[in-house]
Amino acid sequence: MTTLSIDDRSGSRPSRRTFGRAALVAGGSLALGLSATPALARTPGSPAAPGAYAQRAVTAYDALQRTFYDAKTKLYAPNFPAQPGDNPYAYVYPYAGVITATLDLLRLDRGYASALRDRDEALAAYYNPAPASANPLSPPAPASPPGYASYVLPPLGGSGDLFYDDNEWLALAALQQYRTTGDRAALRRAELINTLVAYGWDDDPSHPDPGGTFWTQATYSHDRNTVSNGLGSEIASRLYLLTGKRTHLDRSLRQFAWVDRYLRAPNGLYWDHVDLDGTVNTAQLAYNQGNMLGAATLLHLATGERAYLTQAIDIAGTALEVYGSSPTLSSDVPGAVTFFKNLFLLHSVHPDESYRRRQREYADTLWATVDPATGLLPTDGGLAVNAQAALVETQALAAWSPRDYHLLL
Repeated sequence: MTTLSIDDRSGSRPSRRTFGRAALVAGGSLALGLSATPALARTPGSPAAPGAYAQRAVTAYDALQRTFYDAKTKLYAPNFPAQPGDNPYAYVYPYAGVITATLDLLRLDRGYASALRDRDEALAAYYNPAPASANPLSPPAPASPPGYASYVLPPLGGSGDLFYDDNEWLALAALQQYRTTGDRAALRRAELINTLVAYGWDDDPSHPDPGGTFWTQATYSHDRNTVSNGLGSEIASRLYLLTGKRTHLDRSLRQFAWVDRYLRAPNGLYWDHVDLDGTVNTAQLAYNQGNMLGAATLLHLATGERAYLTQAIDIAGTALEVYGSSPTLSSDVPGAVTFFKNLFLLHSVHPDESYRRRQREYADTLWATVDPATGLLPTDGGLAVNAQAALVETQALAAWSPRDYHLLL
């Protein structure tokens, strides 16, 4: 089995998903992300008290703001110090992580409401009302619905292709925002993105493993990914649970079933993607397992079928077993956050204290790598905004009460 990094997925092109350096996933084993400093063992002893996690989250957030935030535009730099070839501002994928970090803090302290308003205001810089690119490939290809470009539009930047998973991360944040604050504008944003995701479905039956939502509208990739379909299933199920519209449930079922059929590995976890040649990328990445166990949990709630809950529990158990046996820890901190956030979603339906304990063990181990003088999380090559935002989320989630996990549904 070929060892692949997250950055390899866009071929020779620069990836939007740099975590300092590539996060290696070898031989089908999974590793929860830490910084790309030397591999670390778990921090021994009992997890910290909830108040300590909350204080860590605030410390990490303050460091994020000091180091990456541009108060004039309300946008963020991608790295510190700037790396060769960096754009002035982060891609929309890391920006989605900043939004969710702010939302996770908001649950601990309502004083972050103004920061959330700033996030909403700056998100508009990525919005493209009339994307020029058109995917899926199947003719005819009507004009794409609106969505969020991978990079800020003029005058601040040169825009970028639309990635379906970028938009899906934003939709999940919007749905959490709606459940937390009741902001109907956030709900409308999620519905708009859900329309875009529906457009990205591959409806050409001649393709290998037909169906599936594409990863991007960019012409250099025609991959259909676990992430773009697992996230899409989660969004559609959440919208069904909120609105009762059957079309949302049908879409969720279709996306989940496609991943389950074509990208589920023999160990019950999920490979990354399949291309239009039928070649499957067999990397098993933390966030893919999280998205699929979350999607299965939501389908259990949406359909009442116990089999989906059983599958979610099985995915969680297998992933935690594999993580525990992994000899090293990779650099994909945002991927670990996604996994644990979905594990907490499962906990809200199927309480299991081991889920909370494992997340807090991870939070403690991650915090041990933070520079105590600055509150910053080092990565190989500097500091990355998405890793720092994920540090905020990791500590904030460790401070959440299980009574709040329903906000993730």
